[in-house]
Amino acid sequence: MNKKLIVLAVAGACAAPALALAQASTVQIYGVMDGSYEQVSASGATGANQYASRGRIATNSSLLGFKGTEKLGSGLSAIWQLENQISLDGVGGNNTQTMPNGWNTRDTFVGLTGGFGQAKVGFLSTPHRLTLVKFDVMPGATGPGSSLNYIGRVNVGAVFNPLNVATNTTANTFGTTNGLANNVGTVFRSQQIAYSTPSFNGFSAMAAYTPNESRGNVALGAGQARLDPNLWNLAGFYDNGPLSVGVSYVKLNDWTTQSLTSANLTALGLTGREDTRNWILGASYAFGATKVSVMYDRVDSDFSLAGGGNANLKRNNWYLGAKHTAGAHEIAGTYTRFGDNGVSGRTLAANQTYGQSGAAAYVLRYGYNFSKRTQLYAVYADIRNKANGNFEMSAIDPMLGGGTGGGAGVINAGADPQVIGIGVRHTF
Repeated sequence: MNKKLIVLAVAGACAAPALALAQASTVQIYGVMDGSYEQVSASGATGANQYASRGRIATNSSLLGFKGTEKLGSGLSAIWQLENQISLDGVGGNNTQTMPNGWNTRDTFVGLTGGFGQAKVGFLSTPHRLTLVKFDVMPGATGPGSSLNYIGRVNVGAVFNPLNVATNTTANTFGTTNGLANNVGTVFRSQQIAYSTPSFNGFSAMAAYTPNESRGNVALGAGQARLDPNLWNLAGFYDNGPLSVGVSYVKLNDWTTQSLTSANLTALGLTGREDTRNWILGASYAFGATKVSVMYDRVDSDFSLAGGGNANLKRNNWYLGAKHTAGAHEIAGTYTRFGDNGVSGRTLAANQTYGQSGAAAYVLRYGYNFSKRTQLYAVYADIRNKANGNFEMSAIDPMLGGGTGGGAGVINAGADPQVIGIGVRHTF
């Protein structure tokens, strides 16, 4: 009898720590389902190619995620997350029937957290992207009103392309391989190792590095560089009650040109070496039920020329947003101003210009909250491009699968994209 009691006591002693560890580990399932019907168009461009008005179903960054923590003792915990893009309109819209494989297409990582802060490794939003999302007044920073469509981006169509002076057309070339080098973007997710500090009296900071996994073994061609794509990103924040301030600086090396072939680089007159810097400064203040947000964005890119020297491309953008909540009603509006491209180091071909490449974007959104999780909303977004401007909302392209941000560009220079939509957003 005594032996049985001893065995039971030992078994209980061994099971207790295991039970405690099991209780210390948590798993959470969460997500967003945001679907809308939108009427989209882009008119006013010179030439015959207009983007005729059409209806579409938009996904608006719907997602399904799993995340968890495990307490390891001494204030240290393991953290992990697996997040997936959900498409409500098929692979990419356009009346397709097959749903895409969206496994770990959004922030997915494993890491440690404790008194030292957080360290993560995986596929992550850069601190740059998180800074922009922090000051975006649109729910989830998604849809045609998302600042992800505009900030940190330099759209350059062929008519004023600083990288290829031989072309002279009003057609937007973003859909071609050469066009990728014309659409400098600095806000995205990537493979990273990242660290964020704890908050010290409202101050915090983040740092991230994307390694050069795609570094070339040899130069792509004669007179061309061995590409070494990588990025560094530093960001700092101050949060004190209704006031929030943030700044982020990202430096990208060979990031835009890494997808180009030797023939592409030859056609553009580039070696492939690229150095892009981008600053985002943001601030917001809440006056009771009203929040006002402002951002300044500067992109500065150098592209090494095959004949020596650099072509430099600069653009300054401004963002102003406001959101007001009154009971179940929520209204938000934004105004974004894109400056003209500033270009140096290139000789203009006949009839080419770098001017009149800016734009202005206006967004108005109304939401009615049935509950804390479910909202019915209507949105109107309009971009007024100058004669050589071709900024657009990703929602303008039915092949993009629903306004998830990115500004892929399918319109002609001078066209004015417009979106009118109504949808439902549910979080769980």
